Amino acid sequence: MNNRRSIAALGAAVLMGGTALILSAQAPALAEPPSPSDPADTVDPAVVAAMERDFGLTTEEVFARLETEAAALDVERTAVETLGSSYAGTWVTDDGAVAVASTEATTALDALDAETAVVDQTLAELEAHAADIAAAVDRLGEADDVHSWYVDVPDNGIAIVAADRDAAERVAAEAGVAADAYDVSVEAEAPVPFQQQIRGGDPYNIGGQSRCSVGFSATHPSYGDGFVTAGHCDIGSGQITGGTGAGGQFRFSQFPGEDWAWVEAGAGWQVAPLVNRYDGTDVQVTDGDERPIGASVCRSGSTTGWYCGVIEAKGVTVNYPEGAVTGMTRTTVCAQPGDSGGSYISGGSAQGITSGGAGNCPSGWTVFEPLDRALARTGATLTTTGDDPQQGFSVSLSPSARTIEPGQSTSVSVDTQTTSGSPQAVTLSASGAPSGVSVSVSPTQVTTGQSATLTVTTTAAATEGTHTITVTAQGDVTRTATLTLTVGDDGGGETTWQAGTAYSVGDQVSYNGVGYVCRIAHTSQPGWTPDVTPALWGRLL
Repeated sequence: MNNRRSIAALGAAVLMGGTALILSAQAPALAEPPSPSDPADTVDPAVVAAMERDFGLTTEEVFARLETEAAALDVERTAVETLGSSYAGTWVTDDGAVAVASTEATTALDALDAETAVVDQTLAELEAHAADIAAAVDRLGEADDVHSWYVDVPDNGIAIVAADRDAAERVAAEAGVAADAYDVSVEAEAPVPFQQQIRGGDPYNIGGQSRCSVGFSATHPSYGDGFVTAGHCDIGSGQITGGTGAGGQFRFSQFPGEDWAWVEAGAGWQVAPLVNRYDGTDVQVTDGDERPIGASVCRSGSTTGWYCGVIEAKGVTVNYPEGAVTGMTRTTVCAQPGDSGGSYISGGSAQGITSGGAGNCPSGWTVFEPLDRALARTGATLTTTGDDPQQGFSVSLSPSARTIEPGQSTSVSVDTQTTSGSPQAVTLSASGAPSGVSVSVSPTQVTTGQSATLTVTTTAAATEGTHTITVTAQGDVTRTATLTLTVGDDGGGETTWQAGTAYSVGDQVSYNGVGYVCRIAHTSQPGWTPDVTPALWGRLL
């Protein structure tokens, strides 16, 4: 750039650093010179120390610079008002002086309490050039090669950052920007957003209305990075407006009945196998192995922080005002509003997601949504350190839902699979049968990779309705799977599945000649057909 000027320019990186340093609640107080002997009253000591380190200044020089930066705001306001259309910008120079540029040498410019420069282009002209550059990048499809552009006020021109000079020159020519009005900085490495970690127990805000806590980092095959949390946190638009995952969206959720959700995080957020211990340290998530009754467990949440207790019971039903939740795990750990959705972890093993309870910390009890079920329902994968020597098998039921009349029997297949290491022996059991219903597994012990049969038998007086039967597989670790069992005619048999229909748990539909039973209450959407949504529908055989 060939510009007329009378002072040296301040580099963009330093300007940005200086600007950031005064964006604080204390900024108005800096109009008066702070006293070096008592900096705590006006400036955070950490800011002073950082400026001494990064700018190479003494303490007195730091305060002098801060005073100049505060004064620059008043100078800028005056310059904009008095210089009018000739105004070309205000900045702080390398030596800590306030500088103002204009395209005209006028008495108004000379009257300013600042160093001055007469330049070729007004600020309005420079901003128009920057807008033209943006449009040219879009027209030419040069976004991959032209990384950045901005108005360089001290140099009175446009700065273009590109992978190569030819791309920058093509864009400038397309935009009609003269060769002497821009400079090019060639940088082979393209900029990327700085990733922020998704950490269990940290807060997030929903629709600007409420706050909940992150459960665990988990990835989804369609949506990428995100986290599991409580289903009852999904309110309003389901948009994440602040905190962890800001800019994201609830993608899957269920409440009541169960209490799980998966949130797609906004841009710049990255999964991490971490849970906040709220003492300045984190717990690493090594696996998702389910722990037995009596095991220790700790909870992380954004209201009360970190509390520990023991697992008291599994398969618990809790009646909330909104409706019942089933299959929950009860603990002696306390929690309070805002902790909802947060992490339960035993050692390094992720256990579940805070749902609700009673009492206030440090006393009370809570229940959590089992992590295995939340992951299975949402199709997400837990983020771990990868150091998981115990994880080795899975268990599933086929089909996962059955409907029978009182007095009838039915059966489903209990399938196990070795997921890592060698096959191992596991013991199988079933629980959760209501009055008049008996359940049994045969054989009760298999080697992973083999199958067993879950038999359900009902009496004529069996309790009608929809029930959850839990099959537990105990090996080196514990795994569970659930059967949605509907006893009795719950509403007139099957209807043809249709999009845009509200379905309740136990509703039966037919699709392409196959019968299905609803596992999770929802309103169907186009493409959510029963054959491709096993989390919502169980096949009737």
